[in-house]
Amino acid sequence: MVKYVRNNFLLPECTILDLDHFNETLWTLAEEDRDRMHYEKDILQAYLHAEHKDEWLMIPVKSFDCVRHETLTADKYGMVSVDQKQYSTSPRFAKQKVNVQITYNSVVILNDHNEVIVKHNRLYGIKRKSMIWQPYLDLLSRRPMAIKYSNLYEQFPPVWTKYLNRCTEHEQKESLQLLGKLLKNNDFELLNQALELAMKHGHPKADQIKHCFYSIIQGDSNYQTITPTMKVPKVPAATRGLSHYDSLMENGGGMK
Repeated sequence: MVKYVRNNFLLPECTILDLDHFNETLWTLAEEDRDRMHYEKDILQAYLHAEHKDEWLMIPVKSFDCVRHETLTADKYGMVSVDQKQYSTSPRFAKQKVNVQITYNSVVILNDHNEVIVKHNRLYGIKRKSMIWQPYLDLLSRRPMAIKYSNLYEQFPPVWTKYLNRCTEHEQKESLQLLGKLLKNNDFELLNQALELAMKHGHPKADQIKHCFYSIIQGDSNYQTITPTMKVPKVPAATRGLSHYDSLMENGGGMK
């Protein structure tokens, strides 16, 4: 029957976007395929199927979960390795053991009480890392100055790394809290667009980024500043962040 199923259900080559939906489709086709004559017995296969049902064994009361369980130790960044792929846990589980539940399409990270920490889509192919940002953003928003000392700083999209590097501590805290609220499915695309739009008019605050974000969602990206009716005097460009203090120290200067 392998060749029959392959030739009738799997050829020509299928493009699969959702495996569960594809399996449901195959089940429907298999059910419909019973309504044909048996190639030898000259009787409907559906009738033969009904006869065989009387000989079936009882189905187990408890369903079988096709899942693999492992206990793994997270590295200093809270990442665990499953089949040479990296999956995030949470900063508070760095260098600690976690329980991992692995199925064909998911990797679920659990604590000692088997409570879900994070759930990942299982990685295949060349993609090597799955990052669930929320647990990290929650910690960083409480300790924003620690972000530049962690490798997470380099994992942010470049536009956000550049922006956060120019923020004050309070601005970093507000921006990280905003990311934690708006980041969905760990997709930075809309947030990147919002930040780039807000930065066209100088260094934005979190509220400005939020405004641009919802403007893009609603299809209104015409973010404009107010044009003053009087002449505004020029002021020197402000140096943001702490980089100017570093340059003073390198040149032998200091603060009195």
